[in-house]
Amino acid sequence: MTPRTPTDSLAQAAAALLREHDITDVLLHLVQDAVRFADGDAGGLLVRTDGELEMLSATSHTATHLELYQAQRTEGPCVDVFATEATVEAAGRQEIVERWPHVGPAIVEAGYRSVFTTPLAWQGGVIGGLNIFTVRAVTPSEDQRRVLSAFADMLTLAVAQPEHLSEEELDRRLARALAGRAAVEQAKGALAFLLGVDMGAAYDELVRRADAEGRSLTATAQDILWQAQHPG
Repeated sequence: MTPRTPTDSLAQAAAALLREHDITDVLLHLVQDAVRFADGDAGGLLVRTDGELEMLSATSHTATHLELYQAQRTEGPCVDVFATEATVEAAGRQEIVERWPHVGPAIVEAGYRSVFTTPLAWQGGVIGGLNIFTVRAVTPSEDQRRVLSAFADMLTLAVAQPEHLSEEELDRRLARALAGRAAVEQAKGALAFLLGVDMGAAYDELVRRADAEGRSLTATAQDILWQAQHPG
């Protein structure tokens, strides 16, 4: 049998979100797989709602306790994620205890010697943190960090996705997508004329500019159209 990969897990979660699904089940499987592919031993998901920290999922009773304790003490790696909006990592008994005077000893007493937490980023903020605990004092590899980031993004989508999307809202979203596509096509034509290149090269230039500026393709296209309409 072919070993299951992170791609398989994320694809399964995406497929579930497109159907009627049990959100608790989807979250648990994602957290379980995140732990597995990060070579961890336990994991949990803590979110902030109405200003309060809440535990949404955990792979074990011990992990549940640690997540709830972080919420109770407002201290720990998940709490730090909200403050820093960046990944939080700690390895070794001393670092964990010194960094979190209340929660740290609980993590160590539970048998864990490292923890790394990835933020669930949503529209310019952070709505939660994915905690991975390990019994060894290790730090994740770059590949593991990328995998955890992908799982955190999928968890975010699972949490933020509306249970039911009306046909009217779906039509509005599709209309926005079509308007963006129209702007891209018009910008391609403008670039082709201005640069004296074919449409294929114009599209490549549009994508290159968007990537270089760190902006969306639609925003870049709209800027090009504005500049073409307001020369000088």
